[in-house]
Amino acid sequence: MADRRVQRTALVPLTGVLFVVLTLASFIVGGEPPDADDPARKVVEFWSDHEGQAIVGSLLAGLAAVSLIFFAASVRRALRRGEDGTGVLSVAALAGGIVAATGIATDAAIRFALGDLAEDIDPIAVQTLNALWTDFFFPMVVGFATLILATSLAALRTRVIPVWLAWVGFLICVVFFTPAGFAAFLASGLWFVIASVLLWRHEAAASTEPAGIAV
Repeated sequence: MADRRVQRTALVPLTGVLFVVLTLASFIVGGEPPDADDPARKVVEFWSDHEGQAIVGSLLAGLAAVSLIFFAASVRRALRRGEDGTGVLSVAALAGGIVAATGIATDAAIRFALGDLAEDIDPIAVQTLNALWTDFFFPMVVGFATLILATSLAALRTRVIPVWLAWVGFLICVVFFTPAGFAAFLASGLWFVIASVLLWRHEAAASTEPAGIAV
């Protein structure tokens, strides 16, 4: 029974893959939203016509946020094993995941409101919400950058992930805060998938070690 619990726990790092899949699905379902400077009439028409898609996309994004929190928690556990003292990097990684998940949940809430209320509130209010939603990315940038940076810094000493992936992480963190930030978003998704699989393999290997030890 205990071995089964350990094996199930070893699967938690794969929530990083689940996070990326759910995030992609939420964007695909949502369709191409109107621009921030589109007229109010066009914005209202879009969200009214795509109410169901907006709600489903928001729910998928909410599930993605939950997955990200679990992934960040698994990263914290992996980093903590190799840390001394207060474990600043592992705490920073978890905090980054929580900040990003909060941003994603807030983003989903705005999208949900746009789809649900587009026909019920003032068109100018809908246009304003749409403009806010279009440029709502800073919480995700800060959270992702903190999670990736903390993990990459720890990897230089503990090899919790390969060093090459750590250097890729540093590059992503820099690009996040440049005009090419969208490319960093895309690259961070791939980074999360690779790190998730590597951490899962590490956890799976660690969970089998006690089996060969006589008690």
